[in-house]
Amino acid sequence: MKKIFKERKKTLFNGKKVKEGDRVSFICSDGYKHVDIIRRREFDCSHADTGEKLKKGTLYFWNNCFKPSDYQSADVVL
Repeated sequence: MKKIFKERKKTLFNGKKVKEGDRVSFICSDGYKHVDIIRRREFDCSHADTGEKLKKGTLYFWNNCFKPSDYQSADVVL
């Protein structure tokens, strides 16, 4: 079955909604703050921890093998 509508918004771990092109920051395990934008996956891949299939065209942040909600310290940059 083919989806007609593209995924438009995702929810971060803190409950804030983001869309493609939004700037998001998070603090990595090394203590560094990273900033990147929300993008669309260019190909299908598997979630690095759960093995869940992440489809082409869905939204991701920083690493396409994770969901934006996986980053607990992620927040929208104004």
